[in-house]
Amino acid sequence: MKHVFLRFFLFISLVGSLKAAPVRFRDPVQPYDLFTASSLLEIQAGSVSIDQLLQNPGRYPFEPARNELIKPYDRQLSYWLRVEITNETDENLFLHFVYAGTEYITVYEVVDQKVVDVHRLGTLQPETTYTYLKSNEVCPTRVRRGQTHTFYVSMQGVYTTAWPVFCRSTDNLLNYLHRTDLFYGLYYGFILIIIVYSLILYVRLRETDTLRYAIWVIFVGLQLALFRGHTNEFFWPSNPSIERYATVLAGITGLLHIPFTLAFLRLRQQAPVLHKVGIGIFVLYATGILINVVAVTLQERVGRQIDIVPQVALLEGIFSISAGIVTYRRGFRPALFYIIGNVVFFASIFVFLVYAAGRLPHSFWSYNSIHIGSGVEIILFTLALTYKVNLLKRQQEAAVREQLRLSEANERLVQGQNVMLENKVEQRTHELNRQKEELQRTLDQLRATQAQLVQREKMASLGELMAGIAHEIQNPLNFVNNFAELSVEMLDELNDELANDRKEEAEQLIDDMKPNLQKIVHHGKRADSIIKSMLEHSRSSSGTKQATDINALADEYLRLAYHGQRAKDKSFNAELVMDFDRSLGAVEVMPQEMARVLLNLYNNAFYAVAEKARQQPTGYQPQVKVSTHRDNGTVEVRIKDNGTGIPRELLTKIFQPFFTTKSTGQGTGLGLSLSYDIITNGHGGQMIVNTEAGQFTEFVVSIPVLK
Repeated sequence: MKHVFLRFFLFISLVGSLKAAPVRFRDPVQPYDLFTASSLLEIQAGSVSIDQLLQNPGRYPFEPARNELIKPYDRQLSYWLRVEITNETDENLFLHFVYAGTEYITVYEVVDQKVVDVHRLGTLQPETTYTYLKSNEVCPTRVRRGQTHTFYVSMQGVYTTAWPVFCRSTDNLLNYLHRTDLFYGLYYGFILIIIVYSLILYVRLRETDTLRYAIWVIFVGLQLALFRGHTNEFFWPSNPSIERYATVLAGITGLLHIPFTLAFLRLRQQAPVLHKVGIGIFVLYATGILINVVAVTLQERVGRQIDIVPQVALLEGIFSISAGIVTYRRGFRPALFYIIGNVVFFASIFVFLVYAAGRLPHSFWSYNSIHIGSGVEIILFTLALTYKVNLLKRQQEAAVREQLRLSEANERLVQGQNVMLENKVEQRTHELNRQKEELQRTLDQLRATQAQLVQREKMASLGELMAGIAHEIQNPLNFVNNFAELSVEMLDELNDELANDRKEEAEQLIDDMKPNLQKIVHHGKRADSIIKSMLEHSRSSSGTKQATDINALADEYLRLAYHGQRAKDKSFNAELVMDFDRSLGAVEVMPQEMARVLLNLYNNAFYAVAEKARQQPTGYQPQVKVSTHRDNGTVEVRIKDNGTGIPRELLTKIFQPFFTTKSTGQGTGLGLSLSYDIITNGHGGQMIVNTEAGQFTEFVVSIPVLK
């Protein structure tokens, strides 16, 4: 049994040490595929060195290289490729690793189990001398005519299962590089032309979709340059660690495709639901880019790169084609080019993915399928934009022609209308002149009516004043009459006493008559004083200011207004409260006009408390308070009642002429208007009102005085 295990172990060791037949380089014109002729070893990254492979060749089981053995995106694994090359020509030979994004490539050239040369390539390998090696991963060999050398190639950070590795002669390599440089140069030149063309369209038309298209094409060019190592070559060859974050560029390119799609297809207007879907995919792209950045940062620890951008790109492809179909079916013809362009591009991506998985042989068409597909897509998108621009131009030209037609029709219509208008204008002129004359007569009548109303208001206030004066004079007259009658009776008694010679009784009657006569004199003078005061105010000119005792004026007219109200309504009663500033002194005012203002405000206050007393017959005590105050060069007269108040919505109208809240026949609506005019225009003062509906009303009259 021990012999069986020993033989099995020797067999395994022998298989591990077997080498594939060497590649015999005979034709300098042809490239030689090294991958299919090599053997492959998969190990943990960094676990085996070249010295270990050379010292213990039987320990590590290499097997024939096949694409399905390679596990991309797993940075915990590395691969060793072993191949022998026999040079049967006089040419210098080069190893050519077609760019596949592998992070680290180390080539060991071995002769007689000794390393004679080492070359380091890969996207993350710094390069300061030969920067072109970042996109053209080639290294020279020391294999001369008749020699056979073994090459060990270590690869780490693999992103595709397809490993196109070739052995080329100098001429073959130069021809290949010249062809690829020409292709990529033409491709990037084409990209630049499309960008300039789109920007020119934007400057001329100010269409946002052309600007967004130009930005998207810029990032398409950068992304495809990344796929071939050109970004690494031209931007950061000496510090390639940032290359790990370059995968974010694919996400940004897809993200920028969304705004272009939304603007070009006018999805906000054509298909609002699809517009919202596009916004959602935009958010998914942004999320995927953020996750990608974090995953690349943590890549050293997790060993694998987390990337959801490809799934979002697939979703975005379905959305773009669907949106194009919807808008095309709704009559937007340029969408046809957009649909075909997207289909071609995603078909090219599918071809490249099949090639990267090792299911298609390496060729110019399979290796550059994305470049070709994106180029066709850009051409079709440009045609779509051009079609749209031409469509807009035709629509604008049609609109201009229609505008010209309408202008000509309008001009003919205007000419015909002008004649009719001239006739109508002449007729209207006669009618307007007639209406103007009628309006002037109406205005004259209104002015006369207004003057009559103002005069009526004055007469109404005068009537109320006369009623108050009559009531005020009636009291002393009653005293005079009563005491005069009593004195006449006492004189008759005096005659009787004198006739009967009763001297003492006669003297007693004479003594009793003296107080009566004194009271007659007193009340006679009181009536005379009232009449003289009224005459004095009536003689005052309305345009002349005089030094006036405001306190006396306010007191006197308060009593007159109160007696006038009682003369109209015998049941009326109210509490009069007076709070006068005794230091007020004389004030320059127009007494008659000021008296009219006070009388009007008093009458309004008495009307308000009388109305509230009628509404609340029990538990309500009417009160009217008058106060004066002098401060900062002004004299204030405040008249406050606890009546019905004024609603807030009517405060802006109370000083308007002919506005009144009193019932029909109770007022003309001119009282407050005239009072406001007397205070503001006649005295340069202010009249404001404070009120609360159902609670109180307070009018504040402020008059400026000279200090």
